[in-house]
Amino acid sequence: MTSASSAWNVWGNATAVRALADGVAANRISHAYILAGPEGVGKTTLALAMAKALLCAESPEPGESCGGACRVCRKIERGVHPDVQTWSLAGQVAATSGKQATKNTTLTIETMRSMISTAALRPMEGRWRVAIVDDAELLQESAQEALLKTLEEPPPFTVIMLLTDDLDALLWTIRSRGQLVEMRPVPANEITAGLASRDVPDERARTLAALSNGAPGWAIQAAADQRLEAERIEAIDRAIDWIDADSHQRIVTAIRMGDGFSKDRARVFGELALVTGVWRDALLIAAGQTRFAHFQNRLTQLQSLAERASLATAHAALASVRACIRDLESNVRPRLAIEHMVLQWPTH
Repeated sequence: MTSASSAWNVWGNATAVRALADGVAANRISHAYILAGPEGVGKTTLALAMAKALLCAESPEPGESCGGACRVCRKIERGVHPDVQTWSLAGQVAATSGKQATKNTTLTIETMRSMISTAALRPMEGRWRVAIVDDAELLQESAQEALLKTLEEPPPFTVIMLLTDDLDALLWTIRSRGQLVEMRPVPANEITAGLASRDVPDERARTLAALSNGAPGWAIQAAADQRLEAERIEAIDRAIDWIDADSHQRIVTAIRMGDGFSKDRARVFGELALVTGVWRDALLIAAGQTRFAHFQNRLTQLQSLAERASLATAHAALASVRACIRDLESNVRPRLAIEHMVLQWPTH
């Protein structure tokens, strides 16, 4: 068998791909999978690749798909295969209208009931029915409880795939009834190679890979929309400016971010992911490993930061950001969590 990642057309996360591919090849199919990892890391791509491997009409080897040569795989790629359907926040919003649509911030029990009723139907064209639930971290508790009943007594022909940016947002009873597949940020060189395969010029591919923070989904979108690249650079600069600020301004920014957390969790988590990247790069530079830094287009600022922070203090700062993210995911008061984080950063 060829490399599972390449055969499934997934960038990076070879361990996750191999686990699913080996299961399909050996006909060890779980009734539910939980694909967990950062936004843009490739969860949707992997879920659809799994669907292709299960349903492909011209599979070259067990555990693989033809990659789009057959009618079945092409229908999955176009999103029109009757046995492969996706439920997500965007889909829920599209199905509603007027004032109700503006209030769509969670996946409701009605959306989950729609998925459950569809999952109970026998496949129309293939051996399996694949139900993909994106944004699973946004499932209301009542929606998760409704889903739990299906996971406890799953249809024998249905595979349910839950895609989540935040594993802890799922009830333990849900997590215990699905096979966990953890996905990690993808190395910049793999994203560069993937973009090059899409005819993105080498220099731009390297730039986007460096800015992606390990998210190939973002890099693919940014290759087609330069505004995303500009917005990411501005966000990185904000992260550096926050770290470079004096103690008072750090706290002011922390308070503002904490107070806005409930209104825009995704934005705050995105900002903290970039702060994580800045401290990680500073740590690498302080350790003499500059070539491994992600944000190569901001090396001057990062080197200045690394010169002011020892290995120990940079490591402590990085650990504080990761602890803050865990605290926010565990519903610690946002302002308290973020203020505590910045107090762990080395001062000038």
